[in-house]
Amino acid sequence: MEPSRWWKCDLQVATPSWDFKIPLGYNFDFSKAEERAAFLDLYMEQLKAKKIEVIALADHNSSEWIDEAIAAGKRHSIVVFPGCEITSHTGADGAHLIVIGDTTRSGKDFDRLIHGVFGFDSHEHTPFRDQGGKPVPGTSSKSVIQILDDLPDGYLAIAPHALGDNGIVSGKTALGDIRWKSLHHPRLSAVDPGDCSNTEGNGFNASFRGRRLGNFPRLKTIAFVATSDAYSIENLGSRFCWIRMGTPSIEALRQAFLDHESRILCDWSPRLAAFPESDPNQVRHGWIKELELGGELGNSKASLSLPLHHGLNVIIGGRGSGKSTVVAAIRQLFSSNESLPGRLREEAASFVDTVFSKALLHADYALPQSQEVLKATWSSEEGSVTALRGESFKTDFPVTVISQKELFERASGDKEDPFLPSRSLLALLDEHVGLGVSESEKVGSWHRRTEDARAEWGQATRALLELRKDVGQLKQLREQVTTVQTQVNAFAAPEVKARLARIDARRTEGSALAEMEARFRQIVKDVRATIPHDTQRPVLVLPETLGEFTQSYSELWNSLRAIEDKLIQSVHEAVELAAKEKEEWNVTSEDSAWRKDFFRADEDLKAYTGELQAKGLSPTEFDKLQEKLKSTRETVKALETKEALLPAAKQRVAEATERLKQLFEERRARRSAVLDEIHERSGRLKFTISPFADTIRWQENMRSLCGFRVDSFQADVVELAGMLWTSDHSDRDERWSRWRGALAVANFSKWQEERKLRSAFSQRLESLDESIRHRLATEVPDDVVTMYFLRDDGRPENGQDWQPITEGSPGQRTAAMLAFVLHHGNEPLVLDQPEDDLDSEWISKLVVRELRDSRWRRQLIVVSHNANIPVLGDADEVVTLENKRGALAVRSSGETSETSVAHVGPVEYGVVRNDIQNIMEGGVTAFVQREQKYHCETSSLRGEHGGT
Repeated sequence: MEPSRWWKCDLQVATPSWDFKIPLGYNFDFSKAEERAAFLDLYMEQLKAKKIEVIALADHNSSEWIDEAIAAGKRHSIVVFPGCEITSHTGADGAHLIVIGDTTRSGKDFDRLIHGVFGFDSHEHTPFRDQGGKPVPGTSSKSVIQILDDLPDGYLAIAPHALGDNGIVSGKTALGDIRWKSLHHPRLSAVDPGDCSNTEGNGFNASFRGRRLGNFPRLKTIAFVATSDAYSIENLGSRFCWIRMGTPSIEALRQAFLDHESRILCDWSPRLAAFPESDPNQVRHGWIKELELGGELGNSKASLSLPLHHGLNVIIGGRGSGKSTVVAAIRQLFSSNESLPGRLREEAASFVDTVFSKALLHADYALPQSQEVLKATWSSEEGSVTALRGESFKTDFPVTVISQKELFERASGDKEDPFLPSRSLLALLDEHVGLGVSESEKVGSWHRRTEDARAEWGQATRALLELRKDVGQLKQLREQVTTVQTQVNAFAAPEVKARLARIDARRTEGSALAEMEARFRQIVKDVRATIPHDTQRPVLVLPETLGEFTQSYSELWNSLRAIEDKLIQSVHEAVELAAKEKEEWNVTSEDSAWRKDFFRADEDLKAYTGELQAKGLSPTEFDKLQEKLKSTRETVKALETKEALLPAAKQRVAEATERLKQLFEERRARRSAVLDEIHERSGRLKFTISPFADTIRWQENMRSLCGFRVDSFQADVVELAGMLWTSDHSDRDERWSRWRGALAVANFSKWQEERKLRSAFSQRLESLDESIRHRLATEVPDDVVTMYFLRDDGRPENGQDWQPITEGSPGQRTAAMLAFVLHHGNEPLVLDQPEDDLDSEWISKLVVRELRDSRWRRQLIVVSHNANIPVLGDADEVVTLENKRGALAVRSSGETSETSVAHVGPVEYGVVRNDIQNIMEGGVTAFVQREQKYHCETSSLRGEHGGT
């Protein structure tokens, strides 16, 4: 059996049976079988050119071409549904109907219908009548209602060009009660209302196409189709619709008409724009294609393989059939247990140890956008890895896996920890927005950038403190210069002060000149090291190029190389010139007046020292003072240079602090964007975010960082958390700034003076290692998210109709969490028994509705025991699992392996429907008995909506 997919269909095409235009340049003799076949080959080629895969014949009152068209379709791999178009005896000119039969029906079957059920059974009501020497289609003896009443099972009826001439609801053909009854007949499956891309206006046609006519309740449920009504080869496929089916059959069409919202896309549907080339088979989202549970499984004697669809998959089966094993395997391959609530995390780990300890799990998955298929492999030793171009990488393909138990746990409150629901909610949300624990090690992730920002804040703070400590010595050193200078002056009589000043000036000038010479030598050395000579340069070989641009590329390569050579040559010449000029400068400087005076001053210093010795004064002491004066002045100069760096150091700390704040704001904004999207999509959920409110987790983190014992400083930490984060929010930023400052310098004296911290607690904080204090300074509480759900029959604009999730019943909590999960993300979503804790009304109103909506943008894999999910959800693929003598397997039926049929596919397949009925409904008998119990209600509903 074929998997479910979209088929491009034209359900109203004609043949040369009547009034068909043959293309120019062609001349066929339809009395000859080979010419009819040649025409049909041309016909089918045109359909293939338009990418039409399925057609329904709609010749007026004729079955003439049915058998040959079906045969031609098989030759060209085009599915041909036999059918014909008839004109009823309703209205002034009669209303048209298209009746379609299964692909196994023949022309003879339709001959019998035409001359029986369709009402062409007398001389007066013949299929064709003469009009001016030309045959024209005749009118049936029956009305639309009579034809539909008599239509046998296994046939479907469509109302073509419903609003045009001979349309079932045109003003010309079906007025008043007849129009209403025809449209609401349970055997009418679909109508073609024309182009519905623009339904503005209040007229009948616009309101009909917009499904806004309140007195036509069937409009809300009947399928709309688009057909070409082609009477020429050129017009084949000019209008069409996409229909999702497994193998095209009359049952598949019936299911599509019953569930047109998820199965039919007309050529005017705005949904088509979301798909590449407007082809709904070309999805953009990532999805898991196939799953294999191999190796040695702890609960199965054999491996298990199952295919998956990119849309809605529902896995069903009895107890012990392996449904939970499949969910656990997907979690190991693509997700993790880390974000699970504690108890469930332990259960999941235990299951893996028991069932997968020796297993080898595989999955083929398609990447978003490109749809490139990769294979993930999981083992207990290596975890999940993906092979890519000969190398293995950690699998990085996000899949959200959620069980009903998890939904309930995440929505449950805790007396000891009121922020637990928020934390659980954020764990789910963060995985979607790239903030989850699985992202923490990735380069460029929010977690990595935040850790880098924290490290930068610590480094910047440490550098600023060291700079302040150094610069703080300036005042004392400047006073020391003055003192030493006074001492030096004491060695000199007034008449030699000028002499000493000259000596001191020459020595200071000499030091500056020597420093400049050293800098020049370093520059020359750096340039020579940076730009080596040709003998030291790496050899660059012109790469080989492909195509006709080899010459052009070679010219570009060589011209750039020439520029580089010229630059290197120029630099080398400049360096050599500078070195030569420096040598000349050395010679010139030796003969300069300053240099001569510098040497004289040096000799004068020696002479002065000798004079001191002659007077009995200590020249050594004088030398020490001179050296101390010199070194102190140099230190002052160096510190004055550092003093100029203070503003930049302060700015660095400020920028690091601002970067941290921006990262926390970025996280809040990313979360808010998704929460707003969920609110808009659901209409039943809304959220508030309280910044920096999760003080319990902050307290835990602080105690862990500080290494506090369980029984130590408990009240102190609680009081500090309240003071820092939950007091008046208007000055919270200022309090955090003071907290950072105290931790930076390890000084809490002011906090003690203000009686905000106990002495013992302050001393303990001050004794912390610097790295711990800096990490603690950048630790902030996470935000708290509160989710509210709209009460039943509540109004969104009424604030009192919104209830916090923690105050809801178990069913309401689960429903709200399920809506939250379904309304965000495009990654595959796995739901394990989401219906538990929910009553049937919630399942049909919420779960089914959200699954149907989510399938358009993501893959869904649902394990369920409730028939509403695969049936009303209209699963793209239902997979039935069973435990066959200790081996998990996909259920199959058939006498031999060659005739075996896997129970996998959409609900139109009989084996799939039987499994749903037997496993989920308790069998057909039980289902019918329930329907009989509800006879009054179901009969009334059918009467109003034309249900079948």
